[in-house]
Amino acid sequence: METNVTATRLTKRASAGAFVLAATLGLGTTSVLPAHSAVSAVAAAPSGTTTTLALKSATIAYGDTSKAIVTVDTATSGDPKPVGKVELEVGGQTLVAGVPNGGRVEFDLPLLAASTTPYAVTATFIPTDPAAFSQSTAPPASVTVTKDATTSRVTARHRVVRRLIIAKNLVTSANGQVPTGEVKFVLRRNGVKIATSIVGLDGSRDASRNFARTKFRNVPKRGSYKVVGKYRGSANFRVSRGSFRIIH
Repeated sequence: METNVTATRLTKRASAGAFVLAATLGLGTTSVLPAHSAVSAVAAAPSGTTTTLALKSATIAYGDTSKAIVTVDTATSGDPKPVGKVELEVGGQTLVAGVPNGGRVEFDLPLLAASTTPYAVTATFIPTDPAAFSQSTAPPASVTVTKDATTSRVTARHRVVRRLIIAKNLVTSANGQVPTGEVKFVLRRNGVKIATSIVGLDGSRDASRNFARTKFRNVPKRGSYKVVGKYRGSANFRVSRGSFRIIH
């Protein structure tokens, strides 16, 4: 018995895409099925984005304020502006800000401890709708934090009757932070060192009251005195020195 294969013919024009053709053997009929009955639609890819990072300064002193500027844009000109947020990471801290219409975000860098090793700074754009925009990360930048400069302001009073000199050293920093550590006082009479004292700063949160104080006892009643106060510095602050003269 022979089986005849009838010619397959397209009975309907494709209007929305490809069709699947089915031939029936021996019966002489042909059917045309829409492609969507067999093939799933492919979702559009999200718009690509680019993220760039710039630092206002690559080197700052402890306590200084500086900015990181992040710019987010589409990879293809003319596409809608990306919608989402930027995460900035530095020194184990994460800062987050929404992306405005202009695509430019400015961050104030957090307080970072002084270090000889630069801090890595990274910025990542995270889209609100991952189906609309792709995530992107800027090439990393680095910032070095140095010790902050300090000033020592020494004052002293000579209580002649009690043979006592009371000395203070107010230590302040250039960027308004509160220095910690010790002050070494040296008392000189007529150019000769007669006493020393090492005292810790009180660590007051009020920078205007962060001082070390000491008392020199059994001081001769007459003479030309000079009190030197040397702040020894610490992990975040530089050394400084001041002096005060008392003449009778």
